[in-house]
Amino acid sequence: MNSGRSFSKLTRLGDLIDFRNDIVHPKDNPKGEAIFVGLEHVERNTGIRIGAEKVDLTELTGRRARFFAGDIVYGYLRPYLNKVWTAEFDGICSVDQYVFITRENVDRNYIAHFFRSEQFLKTAPVDSTPGQLPRIRSGEIADTPIALPPLNEQRRIAAILDKADALRRKRKHALDLLDNLIQSIFLEMFGSPESNPKGWKQGRISDLLEDTQYGTSEKAGEKGDYPILRMGNLTADGRMNFESLKYIDLDDKDLEKYTVRRGDILFNRTNSADLVGKTAVFDRDERFAFAGYLVRARVKKGVSPYYVASYLNSRHGKATLRGMAKSIVGMANINAKEMQSIPILIPDAKIQRAYSDALASIEALRAVSKRHMRLLDSSFSSLQSRAFSGQL
Repeated sequence: MNSGRSFSKLTRLGDLIDFRNDIVHPKDNPKGEAIFVGLEHVERNTGIRIGAEKVDLTELTGRRARFFAGDIVYGYLRPYLNKVWTAEFDGICSVDQYVFITRENVDRNYIAHFFRSEQFLKTAPVDSTPGQLPRIRSGEIADTPIALPPLNEQRRIAAILDKADALRRKRKHALDLLDNLIQSIFLEMFGSPESNPKGWKQGRISDLLEDTQYGTSEKAGEKGDYPILRMGNLTADGRMNFESLKYIDLDDKDLEKYTVRRGDILFNRTNSADLVGKTAVFDRDERFAFAGYLVRARVKKGVSPYYVASYLNSRHGKATLRGMAKSIVGMANINAKEMQSIPILIPDAKIQRAYSDALASIEALRAVSKRHMRLLDSSFSSLQSRAFSGQL
């Protein structure tokens, strides 16, 4: 809706906010406890704080910035992560976050929405000095232009954006519930892998596999006959991501060796300690190649690849992988032989099929929710654009 209240007045963001430069330093011998919020405790894009921790100020090992309830806390390191939240309490944060106080003539929520908008990310200059993570400097933030309607208009616009953002959060919550449901169904059908309450036969992953194969080491590029799956195409939660694809040419004699087919398991054998062992099931009919940091595993007849992948992606599976990974120059590695040696419960084929069917139903619901989420994100981005150009 266009209210007809368009405005053209631009001002510097620095004229509407003040930087709070209140630092807690170990050399000042601070006493007592405080609540600490780091970048890891703030969700991307939404302004939601997802965690915090209580710290003993006498044990601080580095500087911290102090914030107070109502301050806007902005993560200036890797600004594309868009980690901005409004403090609900007094506390301290990492020094890679700026703390802002809004002045009396502006609505705090309007400013916070602007910080999270695409307009701000596009307008504010980002320093990309070689060897350093991208960051926004305080002076660049202060010089960023912002449309400034009257205070009552700021509040009206912020309220509209709040309602639109609430719809996005509800959809995201629905997606989270579906992910939790998958974990719950796995435990309900198979029981805890640690205690094996259902008394399943125990074996090794190799007992369930027909063969394994390392991917090709040929260099990929922007052109080629076959798209190639790399470690970034496997998500941390065990799904395939077909974005940012590269391409490769393969000789006919290597096609069977270095390509995947529907139902193949892909295992990420080399990555950081947290991500090594990412596992997903390839679920397309097109022919894709796969790269050398991946292992392709094919299951025996009657075995569900989704059960094997879910087992490796379970909390128990990830703990097992972390315990066996070998670190090499900052990277962790688990080779194909080691992966096959992992202990696993072996339920009967019927219940594995039932699990695969349940998973397929949930993934279908999840696909619909993801489409709705993309539409909501697009609509919200359009609203933001209109909001900060005087068209809302």
